[in-house]
Amino acid sequence: MNFHIRLFSMLFAFSLQCTFAFAADLQLATFHVDVTPPIGDGPCVGFMQKIESIEHPLEMRGVLIRNGEEIFVVAAIDYCGICGSSDETIRSKMAQAAGTSLHQVALQSLHQHTAPVLDADGMRVLFGDESPELKRHQQFTEEIASRASKGIIKAKEEFQSVSRIIGTRAEVREVASNRRVPQDNGSLGVRSSLTSDLAIRNAPEGLIDPWLRTVTFFNGETSIAQLHYYATHPQSFYGDARISWDTVGIARERFEKETGVFQVYFNGCGGNVTVGKYNDGTRAARKQLSANLHDAMLRSTQKINDHQTDVTVNVSSLSNDEVYWQSIPVNFTPRDDGPFHPVALEQQLATNQRFSTRLKAAMYTAFRDCLQADRKVQASRMRIGEIDLINLPGEPFVEFQLFAQQIAPKSSFVCVAGYGECGVWYFGPDHIYTDRGGYEQTWSFTGPCEEEVQQTLSRLLKR
Repeated sequence: MNFHIRLFSMLFAFSLQCTFAFAADLQLATFHVDVTPPIGDGPCVGFMQKIESIEHPLEMRGVLIRNGEEIFVVAAIDYCGICGSSDETIRSKMAQAAGTSLHQVALQSLHQHTAPVLDADGMRVLFGDESPELKRHQQFTEEIASRASKGIIKAKEEFQSVSRIIGTRAEVREVASNRRVPQDNGSLGVRSSLTSDLAIRNAPEGLIDPWLRTVTFFNGETSIAQLHYYATHPQSFYGDARISWDTVGIARERFEKETGVFQVYFNGCGGNVTVGKYNDGTRAARKQLSANLHDAMLRSTQKINDHQTDVTVNVSSLSNDEVYWQSIPVNFTPRDDGPFHPVALEQQLATNQRFSTRLKAAMYTAFRDCLQADRKVQASRMRIGEIDLINLPGEPFVEFQLFAQQIAPKSSFVCVAGYGECGVWYFGPDHIYTDRGGYEQTWSFTGPCEEEVQQTLSRLLKR
């Protein structure tokens, strides 16, 4: 009898050890750092060659998610985009500070046009290896990487336990509209962020994802961080050498002050989506767009108290293999048609060309060279129970966000962030290369890639 009792006790103890060994142990820490560039001749490329005023500071905001010995980093930055080696420089330093691998760090830009672009590879093509412009650009990039690293190191001292995670959503009213507007003659009109043509501006919204999705992390009954995902170009007005976090930053800052909860906003697959239908380029319009976005954040979060959640993940019931990160390459291909042909590029890079022409040619050349050197652009997914956080490069069309939601398991709460490594810029369905009209394909640095991106999403979401 004593033998059987001892045997039962041993087996029971072993089963408890196995249960605890394979149970998830989630913790979360938050960080935010100032990444505002200095006033003067900017160290960046893109829309901010010269900075004359700072309306809002720019921030990098993110969370560290720890499960046992593994740490994952998901962050957003108030930049127009970060490309190639500049992205790798910053994320490598972030990974080192977090004690994780490069491919377990997602850094997604919000794509405000009152914010910098970082592209050291493009600057090298444009100005040369020994140019002061490149050196200034690299020094600023290293400074941003250093600030991010310090923020992460500090955050690692302040991990909090995560007891549950809740996913909610709310429809965003009168913010987004599709940029590609079909015309009666079969061509496409362009509804940019600010459109003077009233017929195009007043056309129906077109294809968008109207939902803002919110992921809220709880420690007991206290919410400790919220991640919001919504797909649109965020800019209201720009081009005046003014630094601003624009509509999305205004809404994010207001909501954090009201709730006292750490907020991170991510731009989804907004490549072909703008605020053009509801924007006239005034400060009043910006205020209203920000208010509409804030209203969606509020309504999404209120659903927690109203018990109208889309998904609730109780961490105590999670096994270790229900928390994981995947990162896989996206096999983009360089273009050689029209203005992307080597002969045309050489002409565009000539010093007698407009700076904007030279800049675009340099950035494309840098992206092409990266592909030819077999430097792969990555897409990633973080899975926590039934919550999927997808991180994509470049400026994906909204079709890819809707595709991801369609193919995911029905129980999954899928949030998609675009604007990771931005060297590719726009990518969309294959028909954009033969459409009559439209804008995005003129800044799409990859050849047709619809099937490749869909296969990438299918591989990420298959498990």
